[in-house]
Amino acid sequence: MVFKMAGSVYCIGVDEAGYGPRLGPLVISASLWQLPAHLPPEQMYQHLCQVITPKPSRRKKPERCTPPDASLLSFAGQSGLRSRPAERGLPCHLSANNNPGHFPTENGGPLVPTTLLPKILQELPLVVADSKLVYSRLGRAGLERTVFVLLAAAGRRPARWSDLVDEVAFDPESRHDALAWYPQYWPSLPESLSAAEMALLAERVAQTMAEQGIRLLGLRSILLFPERFNRLVGQYGNKATMLSCQSLELVKGLLAELPTGAVLVLCDKHGSRDKYQELLSKMFAPEFFPPAQVKAVQEGRTQSIYQLQTAPGPVEFRFVCGGEILMPIALASMLSKYLRELAMEAWNRFWAEQVPGICPTAGYPKDACRFRAEIALRQAALGIPDSAIWRTR
Repeated sequence: MVFKMAGSVYCIGVDEAGYGPRLGPLVISASLWQLPAHLPPEQMYQHLCQVITPKPSRRKKPERCTPPDASLLSFAGQSGLRSRPAERGLPCHLSANNNPGHFPTENGGPLVPTTLLPKILQELPLVVADSKLVYSRLGRAGLERTVFVLLAAAGRRPARWSDLVDEVAFDPESRHDALAWYPQYWPSLPESLSAAEMALLAERVAQTMAEQGIRLLGLRSILLFPERFNRLVGQYGNKATMLSCQSLELVKGLLAELPTGAVLVLCDKHGSRDKYQELLSKMFAPEFFPPAQVKAVQEGRTQSIYQLQTAPGPVEFRFVCGGEILMPIALASMLSKYLRELAMEAWNRFWAEQVPGICPTAGYPKDACRFRAEIALRQAALGIPDSAIWRTR
């Protein structure tokens, strides 16, 4: 459910991961935000600098903060910590209670040892940046920590792969295909942080966002596994048009759920394409506005901007080259990359069991051909058709 704030604008950031590979899914994701009307998305990092940064460092992976009693990591309920005055230099939403050395959870749930708090809060700021950069510096754990903590800050706390899919899958086919993709080979989630860590980090992030009038309303993804990917490429005629149209389908679905108000849509530019006016008109005219109302403000290599009027309110589209410098696009990029990496983990686990000794693959064209050749005999024996695993473009 989306709640309105006076003097606010909705902001949607869209990006993908997995456009180039021949194996595994293409994932297109969107992050949905509510911002103060006076705050341009370019300034989000400045306003949230205490809890979010665009600069991943090559810091050592932190040790898992596990207290002696493992039950302390299991939180009761979905609410956060009680809000009390700050003490000992800790966040104002944390304070000691009648049990010395611990901090309480809501509704009398398990307690968090005070000795863990400084180490956990050192994980801030979270990194929100181009997913390829984050993955190269911090690995999948860097993607996971940001995705799970920000979901928790928005009030969603998936505890396993199926929960995550239920939370972010945009459409029934994405959900079905994701849950059917080698389900017994998915890793347990989250892998890189405990429930206690996630709750504490999410509380601090949510508090800082609230102070700045910023809200993350949700994350959504379209997951295109090979069979659906191939079908849509045939439907649209080529891969580039398919990516643009599916990205806008995601935006269109989110716009339909929003109440009245101004909306800013931020998309990373798709390849060398500079002109989107005709595509916007075709995609949105039947439901939202006549084509004549799509106004091209700017079209160029750096960015292309379009403005239009709809019944719920004005909408501005910006297609930005290198759009991952903007937080809404960067977060969408990270979610897409994280989901794809999880899918490839399940894929590689399955085939490692079927073809002992095979080297895992990221699915990019040259290595995908190597992998395809090495699994061919076992694939045939299992009766798995090429259409189920191999992307035609």
